[in-house]
Amino acid sequence: MASLECRYKNLVELNQSNGISRILLNDPNRKNALSKGMLLCLLEMLNIVKKDDKQKVVVIRGADGVFCAGADLKWMKEGLNQNEEENKADAALFYEVFHQLNTFPKPVLMWVEKYAMGGALGLLACADYVVADKATKMAFSEVKLGLVPATIAPFIIDKIGLSDARALMLSAQVFSAKKAKQIGLVHEVLDAKNMAKRIDELCHQFNCNGKQAMASTKQLLQLIRQEMNESIIREACIQQIATSRSNDEGQEGVQSFFEKRQPHWTK
Repeated sequence: MASLECRYKNLVELNQSNGISRILLNDPNRKNALSKGMLLCLLEMLNIVKKDDKQKVVVIRGADGVFCAGADLKWMKEGLNQNEEENKADAALFYEVFHQLNTFPKPVLMWVEKYAMGGALGLLACADYVVADKATKMAFSEVKLGLVPATIAPFIIDKIGLSDARALMLSAQVFSAKKAKQIGLVHEVLDAKNMAKRIDELCHQFNCNGKQAMASTKQLLQLIRQEMNESIIREACIQQIATSRSNDEGQEGVQSFFEKRQPHWTK
């Protein structure tokens, strides 16, 4: 199903070069809303990138200068005629996309422009680095429609904290990219004309890092966030640094530093 959606509707496009996978949310007529087809395509594209050892960085952007208007309202309307199990399956698809992004083994960058509403903010919360156009408007708009921002809630709380999540999710107020940066949902706010250059700079920065080291760092950070047992955290941290010092990537990185050359993975 995902293959058919992607092949014939082109709801998500994937372009790869020099270790960088650029994913385009491509339904501009609906402001790149998150439809069932788009979510299935996005999962397929992420799976392709995950399995490709040549790919080191992922950039996600919306087509025609708009990031994403949130969940597709046409799809939401169809839910009125679905039974509970069908609605739960749709919700599970949303959650799976956020989970896959949140645990993705490679750095994920978001290029955000104009709008990021509702479920789109879940994408931002699951990214490693978010750059937003200063004109971008954002909102947790679900409660205005009598809905609950349930599938994004764990990821939003983890990113911005419970206090800001309460204030913004319950009020459904529109807020700026500047506000999003203040609460930690966005990392940089720029003029639209400077976005492409900055994204390229960040891609180069991540591309210069050890692929295995970045994956292990993401995994370790997830464990530290989730694990309550201090002794388990201690052992994991000790094991990770010991492993990275002795594996091929770590030895190459340290050796190249002392030899005043670039490590082989930057070539």
